[in-house]
Amino acid sequence: MQIIEQFLQGKDGPRSCEDIIYTSEDFIAVIDGESAKSSICFDGQRPGKLAAQMIQQVLADLHPRASYSQFIQEVNLSIRDYYAAKAIDPKLKAVGLQAVAVIYSRNRQEIWLIGDCQALVDGQLYQKARPADQVLAHMRRLIAYTEMRIDQKKPAIYFDQEDSARLQILPWLVRASEFANQSDSPYGYAILNGDPIPADLIQIIPVGRKDSVEIVLASNGYPELAPSLEASENKLQELLAADPHLIDQHIATRGQGQSASFDDRAYVRFRV
Repeated sequence: MQIIEQFLQGKDGPRSCEDIIYTSEDFIAVIDGESAKSSICFDGQRPGKLAAQMIQQVLADLHPRASYSQFIQEVNLSIRDYYAAKAIDPKLKAVGLQAVAVIYSRNRQEIWLIGDCQALVDGQLYQKARPADQVLAHMRRLIAYTEMRIDQKKPAIYFDQEDSARLQILPWLVRASEFANQSDSPYGYAILNGDPIPADLIQIIPVGRKDSVEIVLASNGYPELAPSLEASENKLQELLAADPHLIDQHIATRGQGQSASFDDRAYVRFRV
């Protein structure tokens, strides 16, 4: 495996970044800790950041020939052991340790797409958006446009102090965690949170035995993933310049606000 380029940037700086890029002889991964939806911290860290760090350690200890299901089992064991050791109330799971990941296994020659990260394999895009997030993103847009119309405010004024529309959908973003790892609903989605994940919520992408395959793994901080970091960054910056509140060109559950972007972002491109 030859790494061509990689990039990691937190929306509010490196200390709070909940994305991680992991590389070893056997695995390359992008891990995206769930963005905080409450003020809860564990050992002084936001749950998403801690979850991402725990998954990074699982990959470091994982057998090179491990399957995706063995990986998930090890992550779940790590999370459950942490909860037990800290006597954390299971009711906090909705705002607890949660992360998604996209992982390339060199030995198995496959990519494990668990949640809403992204992969490009020789230019073909693989991604799995979270259904409830799509609904709530449009709800945020509706709220914003309704309140701007009532208050006769332009977007720059409406979003100047706080994202009122984001605050109004926030309880629903938390409540939608009821569908985490539930395959019996159109809103089911995969996430690493200590619970078993139904196989039909996970995408396994075989990587053919060609002479050379170029792969990009990224978090969902890139609304439009491109085959190069420069192109991906350019597309992101063009979007933020045209639609910083993310209510028109790319409808999302939050905008850029006062941050460097609307989300942390991680990008790694490599050849196998």
